[in-house]
Amino acid sequence: MEPELGSEQAERDEKHNRMHMRKRLVWGFFLIALGTWFLLDRLGLVYMPSIGRMWPVIFLVIAAIHVAENRLGGALTWVVLSAWFFACEFGWYGLDYRNSWPLVLVAVGAGIVVRAVRGEPARRRWRERGGS
Repeated sequence: MEPELGSEQAERDEKHNRMHMRKRLVWGFFLIALGTWFLLDRLGLVYMPSIGRMWPVIFLVIAAIHVAENRLGGALTWVVLSAWFFACEFGWYGLDYRNSWPLVLVAVGAGIVVRAVRGEPARRRWRERGGS
């Protein structure tokens, strides 16, 4: 029985590694495409509409990805960070980057608490296997 348990673990590890590699490839190609688009916009070859002060929406997209992966601690962190950036951009309640930076600590702390309560891992497993 012992060898089977070891092979099952090895199979799970391999599946996890393949999934992690796919995610890295997707993010890498996404960043390449985005960077190319920005470069072509700067060179005047394509037009990119300005998102202006709505750029914190990017963090809401990241939060949605975390929700889809059932990582609610990370999702909460990104939602609170997005709210903080929106508050600073639009001056809600007189907040700006200089007087409201402690909210970043609140966002990170809230995410850590949710991860601890839910039993979510604090770091990705691949770091434990020698990754950096």
